[in-house]
Amino acid sequence: MTYDEIAAQWSKSSVNDNGSELSKRTFYNHCQAVARHFGIDIECRRGRGLNLYRIANPEAIEENSLTKWALDSFSLGELLLGNASIADKILLEEIPSGREWLEPILKALQENRQIEFEYENFFGVKFSGRVSPLCVKLFKRRWYVLCEVGKDRKRIFSLDRLKSLTLAESRFIYPKDFVPEDYFRDVFGIVAGTGGKVENIVIRTYAELPGYLRSLPMHHSQREIESNKDYTDFSLRLRPSFDFIQELLLHREQLEVLSPQTLRDEMTEIVSKMKGYYD
Repeated sequence: MTYDEIAAQWSKSSVNDNGSELSKRTFYNHCQAVARHFGIDIECRRGRGLNLYRIANPEAIEENSLTKWALDSFSLGELLLGNASIADKILLEEIPSGREWLEPILKALQENRQIEFEYENFFGVKFSGRVSPLCVKLFKRRWYVLCEVGKDRKRIFSLDRLKSLTLAESRFIYPKDFVPEDYFRDVFGIVAGTGGKVENIVIRTYAELPGYLRSLPMHHSQREIESNKDYTDFSLRLRPSFDFIQELLLHREQLEVLSPQTLRDEMTEIVSKMKGYYD
């Protein structure tokens, strides 16, 4: 885009509530801020009487899940704030408390510092002590922190169940061989490191569910293997954890587990137990 085209878009933007013009100095400052905060470089390709601005490194967005998520969230937030006059017509999901603990945890991750907290889950199981944070993960509108609580012992905590948290002065050596993405690669959700083997899972989906799973796969390993007018089969490769089984049950009669037989039997047992509640 040319500078004039960018300035014209700004003049029509919903967040330009005072109708200000975009000066070149302000535009250049914003370009520098975008590079500093998001790692996205906006360059000018000079031609004969026509200077075009473009993103020089689009891979910084496409290949960095954090940057992509942050940009999507930022853009959505700006869009919603720009339509505050119709707030009663925009319905959002509430996110449980716990976000206030995210900032000190991220600071601890940046500086390899330990954290101390008190925690109690929904079953009344309590924990208090000093741990080494390894990563944070967002899952189903809740933030979680994975910590090393002892030698080679990891445990995940939901931030909305923390009672208190302080940033400790003590530091730790982050394990060189630990890659958060690899740790969660073979699971759905946040239950990982509990043993159990990775399984080749085949599910059969009915009605409109195939379309939903094509547009938003359950897991990065999901593949479509067969489709006809009656059903569509997908394969996944992961550990059939508690979170994954909950996700399968979420889709009611539109989903059937074909294999492995052990998972099919477990689903049968759960459905039979549920039926018993209604008999």
